[in-house]
Amino acid sequence: MKRTHSKAAFIRKRVKTVQGRAKFVGILYLLGAIALAAAVVCLPVLNGTAIGENGKLLPVLTFYKPIVGLFEGGFGSIVGNLKSLTAADVSALMASVFYGCMLLGVVFNVLRCFKKLKWLFKRRASYTNGFNRNMYAMDDLGKRFSGSLAAMINFYLLIYLCSMTGGDAVTYPQITMYGYIALGAGLVWHLFAGLIGGTVTLFTIGENVEEEPREFGLFTYFVRNVLQIVAVAAILYFFIPNSVVWQKFPEMCVAVLGGSITALINIPVIIEIVALLFIFILTKHATAATEFNRDCMDGKGMKNFAVFSLFTAIAFAALALLPMLGIGVETKGSMDVQLLIVAAIAFVAFLLDCIIKSRHSKVNYDDLGVEDYLRDGGEASKYNNTII
Repeated sequence: MKRTHSKAAFIRKRVKTVQGRAKFVGILYLLGAIALAAAVVCLPVLNGTAIGENGKLLPVLTFYKPIVGLFEGGFGSIVGNLKSLTAADVSALMASVFYGCMLLGVVFNVLRCFKKLKWLFKRRASYTNGFNRNMYAMDDLGKRFSGSLAAMINFYLLIYLCSMTGGDAVTYPQITMYGYIALGAGLVWHLFAGLIGGTVTLFTIGENVEEEPREFGLFTYFVRNVLQIVAVAAILYFFIPNSVVWQKFPEMCVAVLGGSITALINIPVIIEIVALLFIFILTKHATAATEFNRDCMDGKGMKNFAVFSLFTAIAFAALALLPMLGIGVETKGSMDVQLLIVAAIAFVAFLLDCIIKSRHSKVNYDDLGVEDYLRDGGEASKYNNTII
């Protein structure tokens, strides 16, 4: 005869199971953050850039050279060195700064991950956080991992743009096999850990300890996240070959260093920089665990992708239509179809993000009772045959 378990015993078992799951996912995020930091430090992700000397040396060994070059002759010569920079020198300097910021970011995230391990392995309840400290630590570790993944994608994108050279025949940097492996592994790691982490539930403590299960399943949110990743990849695929900021912005910097402040007034470049900021936000959301949060569509930040994909569509639509006004080009009447495709992709991503989401099923209150209807805010005069 089977032993009948008490509710308290069941809750204890659930707490142990959920805490173990949170610990497992937290360790996944820690290992992922360490792996991304190692990839940034040790792997030549891009060839044909100002850092790493075309893959012959690791970027971490050579990226600082353009920065050190500014200090040749002492601190007093910095201004003179800046004024003597060419557009190519500015591009190399920007790539160096971007790599340095990325390196600091991923290393700092690893250190912050280790700081959360104490909470991750807590078993006993605390007065303020109950049995949820493992879950909160897991969430923080997820933020650090996704921050490293987003930083790696966004900063390498900037380095890629800074390293594009040429006029009519543009020379592009090459993404190495290591780069594809690091990117693919990072995205798979993100989806795998997010799916498991989404099943970690919250425990509330009142008169009794109670578990608050997820309201909806994870499949819809997995699909949303995959589509978001695909949308960002498609936007970058069509945007990068049609970017103008890589060529114009260094020239603007050289002109400004030479004393021409009006060189900053370049409408296509300004709009493209704004569009890039929107893409960075889309990338951050697509690589974060936001879609797998326990509050489902009511979770914090769930509307970010829809909002900024719409902003991205507007920005690229404006960029595509500027040539028709003669802004940024010598002749009027032409429209940049490639940028219009980017705008269309961003707009479709906006629509899909608004359409694909979990919804509450309709409730027929005639099958329940007037007490349930009134409790949910209904009017007594409209009770009969009301379907919400």
